Amino acid sequence: MESDKLIQLDFLRVERNKPRKCVCERPKYSVDTVNREITCECGMVVDPFEAMLNLASHYEHLNHQHRMLNEQRQQWIKEKPHSIIFKRLERSYQKGTMLPCCPQCERMFDFKDVTFFVNAEFYRKQAEKSKVGERDGKL
Repeated sequence: MESDKLIQLDFLRVERNKPRKCVCERPKYSVDTVNREITCECGMVVDPFEAMLNLASHYEHLNHQHRMLNEQRQQWIKEKPHSIIFKRLERSYQKGTMLPCCPQCERMFDFKDVTFFVNAEFYRKQAEKSKVGERDGKL
């Protein structure tokens, strides 16, 4: 009598060589609302938890990149434009391949040869006076 209550499943097949999950580097998911499945574009059915974890980590990475870019933007805003010029000059100088040139005589010089600095306001006033003098024919 007990054997009458047993159900024999002859049509059940075990497939052991089928790949277990999607191994795409950048999976693209589609959601099947009828069968309640998530599939990758490669055709593999993906575990919903794996898909959500993948999406969450992807957006976490994007948010981290946005934060880093925003911090860099904030730092660039704080820097003055002439600082950028000096940084470019410094990079070229540190490589050892480039030396600055004098804007007047166009001769090369080494930064180590700079002996002094001049007040910028004084320089601008002198340059302005010389331009006015040239226009008026005084010089």
